[in-house]
Amino acid sequence: MFFDSKTVLNRMDRLIQSTNIKKRATPHIFRHTYINMMAEAKVDLPTIMQHVGHEDIETTMKVYTHVTNKMKKDDPTKVTNLYGNILWTIIWNAIIYSSYSV
Repeated sequence: MFFDSKTVLNRMDRLIQSTNIKKRATPHIFRHTYINMMAEAKVDLPTIMQHVGHEDIETTMKVYTHVTNKMKKDDPTKVTNLYGNILWTIIWNAIIYSSYSV
């Protein structure tokens, strides 16, 4: 089924009017949102590229996958989940052992 852009925009305008959204919404905004949601869900890049029809990885990386606040917030947890407290152990041991050589 094919929809021309005017029909899609008209339908979106009607849907948005029934919400409390004040910004002008476009299909492109939803495209960005969809791609960012896939990135946050840790969908691999080739799959994202296939979903949105990109052939060039640079397009997907530069234009669409900016770091979201949720991704920033989850970064320390991801590192801890993957490596535990190994970094703090290494730092602590470096401090303790360097104090003995003084």
